[in-house]
Formats: sequence, C-alpha cells, structure tokens
Amino acid sequence: MNEKIIDNSQTQVYNKFTSESGHWYTQEGDPMYTIIGVNGKERNTNLRDAKLLNLVPSVTTVMDLIAKPSLENWKINQALNSAISLEQEEGESNGSFIYRCKQEAKKPGMEAADLGTKIHAMIERGFLGQSTNKPYKAVRKYLDENYPDETWIAEDSFCADQGYGGMIDLYSESGIFVDFKTKDNLEGKNPKRLVYDSHAMQLSAYAQGLGFDNPERVSIFVDRKNTELILYHVWDKESHTKHLGMFNNILEYWKLAKNYDSTVKKNGKKKTKKTKT
Repeated sequence: MNEKIIDNSQTQVYNKFTSESGHWYTQEGDPMYTIIGVNGKERNTNLRDAKLLNLVPSVTTVMDLIAKPSLENWKINQALNSAISLEQEEGESNGSFIYRCKQEAKKPGMEAADLGTKIHAMIERGFLGQSTNKPYKAVRKYLDENYPDETWIAEDSFCADQGYGGMIDLYSESGIFVDFKTKDNLEGKNPKRLVYDSHAMQLSAYAQGLGFDNPERVSIFVDRKNTELILYHVWDKESHTKHLGMFNNILEYWKLAKNYDSTVKKNGKKKTKKTKT
C-alpha cells in the first residue's frame, strides 16, 4: 500500500538534511552551512566566508560545476509548462510574467526535494534507533541480506585532506558506502538506467575522504510515494579509480575557478556516530 502521507512526527527536517549544494565544512569535519552575519542574523555561508574561515566545500558543491543535461532539460520543460498553463494578467509586464512563470516552475522540484529530505531523515532515524518506519525497514532488509554483520554509521560528516568535506548517508566499518536517492514511479524500472557517473563519483569521493582505497559503492533509490519500494545498484570496484579521478580533476578545476585552494594544511578529522544493529 502506498504511503500517501508521511508522519511528520518522525520526519522533522534538520539543516543537515537539506541539499549539500553550497554547503561548507570546517577542517575538523563539522558542517558550517550558516553563519551569523555582521547584522547579527543567521545567513548561508558563502565563498568569501570560506576563504576567511578556511572552510572546505562539500562534495556536491564541487560537482555542481558538472553539466547535467537531463536535469537542465527537465527544468526547461517545467518552465515551458508554466508559461503554457499561466495567463499573463492585464497590465502585467513581460518581465513580471516571466518571473512568475519561473517561480511556478520551481515548485515541483522544491516539493520533490522536500519529500526526499523527509525520507532521508526517516532512514537516518531508523539507523540511529530512534524510529522504525517503512523506508528504513526496506533499506535494512536489503543490507542485512547482502551485507550481514556490518557496523553501519549514518549521516557522518568529514573533511578530507584534499580540501573537501561532506555528509555521508551511510557507510560501514569495512568500507561499504551507501547513498540514497528518491525517485518517482520506480515500479518496473531498471536501476541501471537510473544511475549516472556523478552518483559513483560522489561515493568515491566519500570513500577517499575516509581513507578507503577499495570501497564497495551502493546507490539505493527509494520511491517517493511507495517508500517500501527500493531499487539498488552496486558499482563495480574496478570503476572506483576512474570515478575518483573524475572527481579529483573537478575538484582541482573548482579550486582554480574559485581562486581558492581549499587543501587542508593539516590532517582533517572525521567524526563517527556508530550504530550497530
């Protein structure tokens, strides 16, 4: 049975669950997504702050430099749908109408991201022993069947000496790295057609950050409506070197493009919140 309503009492959204895009980490591996500005109000951390405070960018912040044709095409379609469905009001300037169309076009993506955030939160709470819910049980069943007797660590942040950080969805002490993605209408789909090199690059970057040279990398997709339905893709270990090389080259490009060498001059420190179940 599809879950039409997700229990908000189990899915309160925290800052660390939001998109990592534009996120920053200290050299000790702590998230610093926001800071208090000179006006005394909290605001998003930016590149200028990072340079002053010696922060490192998140993995996905670095990877935002990569072109995403499928995503861009989807955004164009959303904008066109908005322009078709909305009517320009009498006396409304073209500029105002275009702005309104853009705002309307953003809504589906924002709603999907918000639901994905909640599902991520539910899974993490399950691994922390704070909740038993459908997406967690589906993920746990797959992991127990394929990777028994593992110690799993959920939502762990780190800073890599190479000059980047991140928040890892899930990994094990033996070096199995898991990343969760939420999708619509997974029924009958082939997981091989859902994955992109960027997914593997993200997992390889996390593994490098924690010092694993030969990681197992798993992408798990959770259906947004029927959260008991998951699909998974296990990346071949031989491709880790390729994907890590792709990420490290993008990282070097990011440093040059931003005129900021985020390389850690001292060893970064990672934190672990181990949960054995």
